[in-house]
Amino acid sequence: MKKLLLLVLLPFYMTVSAQFDTGNNSLNLPPITNTPPVSASVPLPETPKADPRDVPPSIFGAPSESKSLVIENDNAFTSKKPEFVNPGDAVAKKLNKRGDGELYKVLRQNQYLGDFKTTSGTVSVSYRDHEFVDGDMIRVWVNDHVFREVIYLDGAFQGFDLVLQPGFNKIDFEALNQGTSGPNTAEFRVIDEKGKLISSNRWDLATGFKATIIVVKE
Repeated sequence: MKKLLLLVLLPFYMTVSAQFDTGNNSLNLPPITNTPPVSASVPLPETPKADPRDVPPSIFGAPSESKSLVIENDNAFTSKKPEFVNPGDAVAKKLNKRGDGELYKVLRQNQYLGDFKTTSGTVSVSYRDHEFVDGDMIRVWVNDHVFREVIYLDGAFQGFDLVLQPGFNKIDFEALNQGTSGPNTAEFRVIDEKGKLISSNRWDLATGFKATIIVVKE
């Protein structure tokens, strides 16, 4: 009977004993919840306002000075565009107007460039623009007949061979225009069949006038 009583009371005793031993050493843990902890907001330090007196001066000066500089530059670049003048315009104007100046008289007339004797049966006549090439054109006449209708004067010599008639052989160079700079300018050469230079000269003509040479075959 005593043994049966001990077996009944033994679990109760162990429970009481365990509670007694852990009395003050137990931890009181708060219940777990899903509510997030509330964090305390930390105020940010205020940014100090800039004092205009602390701003370093601009290398371009004060705003009013910069505005003045822009205005000055605008005035500088709003000037008139440069005008390019053709050096031959002055001559062309003199040729295209009526007048009795010295240059006008020289260019507005035919030019006789001399006569030359030769025993050669043929001569070689060549010509070129002796100024910068600007579109000068000529017509060649031989004994009052058109020999070459239109010739454009280049920077290099060009020309023709002419069979001479006994006696006078007249060669006319007629200026068909004055190019872009005016007047009609050219250099010519006349060489006999042996390569000897008979004549060499230049002309400066207004439009419609002629430079004339005469080759006399003996």
